[in-house]
Amino acid sequence: MADEKNYSLLNEQSVLLITGGAKGITAQCAIRLAEIAACKFILLGRSELQAEEPAWAQGLQSAAELQKSAAAAFLEKGEKVTPKELQREVKKVLSSREIAATLAAITAKGGQACYIAADVTDAKSCKPKIEAAAQELGVVTGVIHGAGNLADKLIEKKTEQDYDLVVDTKVKGLDTVMQSVDPQKLDFLVLFSSVAGFFGNAGQADYAVANEVLNQSARMLHKTLPNCRVLAINWGPWDSGMVSPQLKKAFESRNIPLIQSEEGVETLVAELTGKPRIVPQLVVGSPIFAQNEVNVTNGCPLVIHRKINLAQNPFAVDHRIGPNAVLPATCASAWLINACEAANPGWKFQRMEDFKVLKGITLGEDNQEYSLSLERVPESTENLRSFDVVVTSTNDKGRKLFHYSGQVDLVKSMAETPNHPEILALTRDEKIFHDGRPYYEDGTFFHGPAFQGIQKVAVVDERKVVTRVFLPEMPTLQQGQFPADATNPYINDAIVQSMLFWSQEVYDAPCLPSRLHEWVQYRAVPFGQAVWAVLTVVNHNDHAISGDILVVDDAGNTYFQFRGLEGTVSKQLSRYIGRDIGKKTV
Repeated sequence: MADEKNYSLLNEQSVLLITGGAKGITAQCAIRLAEIAACKFILLGRSELQAEEPAWAQGLQSAAELQKSAAAAFLEKGEKVTPKELQREVKKVLSSREIAATLAAITAKGGQACYIAADVTDAKSCKPKIEAAAQELGVVTGVIHGAGNLADKLIEKKTEQDYDLVVDTKVKGLDTVMQSVDPQKLDFLVLFSSVAGFFGNAGQADYAVANEVLNQSARMLHKTLPNCRVLAINWGPWDSGMVSPQLKKAFESRNIPLIQSEEGVETLVAELTGKPRIVPQLVVGSPIFAQNEVNVTNGCPLVIHRKINLAQNPFAVDHRIGPNAVLPATCASAWLINACEAANPGWKFQRMEDFKVLKGITLGEDNQEYSLSLERVPESTENLRSFDVVVTSTNDKGRKLFHYSGQVDLVKSMAETPNHPEILALTRDEKIFHDGRPYYEDGTFFHGPAFQGIQKVAVVDERKVVTRVFLPEMPTLQQGQFPADATNPYINDAIVQSMLFWSQEVYDAPCLPSRLHEWVQYRAVPFGQAVWAVLTVVNHNDHAISGDILVVDDAGNTYFQFRGLEGTVSKQLSRYIGRDIGKKTV
């Protein structure tokens, strides 16, 4: 069933504070939000809104006309001005007109807006102005921090003033915003970051730093403000805003597509009206570097380091084997997949091949560091990128340990979802199904509440098990460093539990997944969605089991399929996993 819940954070009572919000990209966003929800807006920018234009500007439109008229006016008054000063005066007029046009457009769309001319890096001057505006319009319920500055040049040529201009607007600007509103009353906080912070870009070391601070701030605020939707949008270059015609030509020459204004605005709208993301960071558009400049290639892997402990991953307390909290294999596979997608914006996971659990990870109190290496497979095509991914660590003796490996295939466009109506015939005989919950109580399964997804289970024949699997929404904080994103590792774990059930039935011994030859996914299973999972055992003995699992919805449409899932049967684990009464029923 489709998710019909209303996730929108916008309505007529919404009061939005938007920095950089009266001109350019953020102005376009404000006008669109006014159109769909008739919100109220506090727009904050550096430019002054002129109560009345100077006489020399009235009736003129183009910058050239304005500059010529201004020069004549100053000359008539006997004042000498430089070309730069003339440009500054003309810019004031044009900026004021754009601000006025934005305010008028918001009003025309049914919204209400006021404009504050202030330096967002100066909390002392900004805070009272924002508070005064909130007294008039209402308590601020949403923030879009879109202010930004550029000072592009190679790092050896940058000055302290360049750095302060670029970084302070983003970082001190965010601090000003958080001082000026009540964070506990915010429905959302959106930070306009950049792919420069995610990927880096030549000449933008300061801009990359500023935006990565926003990214990490979003992650921290996401945890500390559980009732606020926090998101850092890492925009690629837009076809407007700070992208000048000269810069646009440079991007075009490097085959870097620009985000069209309408596309970017609708992306923001979707984030404020749709289902919230689990990860508070979104990359939109292309990297600023050309694909042939920085790339993950064969022989040139990307290595990502991560420290993992139990405290950061609360879900793991529900995945204990004896005294040890063990990382589920499904979380490990999701780790590999999410890393590949993050390194390839616009590409989606479709297949994993030969995933292996080489040495499982036990989560303790210490921050153990792991390295994920991602290397491009040469046989990639226009619609397929394949990566060999390996997770390793180094023990106290300096020895390299291998934990997980697999090949991840990403595609630009997903294949059509196949339908398996024949599967539904297996689900119709309610008499063969048993309640799944008692099996979590009697020791058949070792899983705690976060993984107790099997609602119903049926042994169709000696080689086939059908389960009904469902997990409610899991709090973001509980998912820790392994969020449901490209795939859902928590529901996937509950699906894989059918093999553990079968091994307990047939061998009176537990088994744990060790290898997966192929996983083809058409869509991830969301929380709150019940699915049918059909395990077909292909080979088995008292040491190992191999089988296939097909996962479909109530109409027989496929979510994904595991082929060649292998599990290791271990009598030794019976001291931790096993029924109170070990009785075979097959």
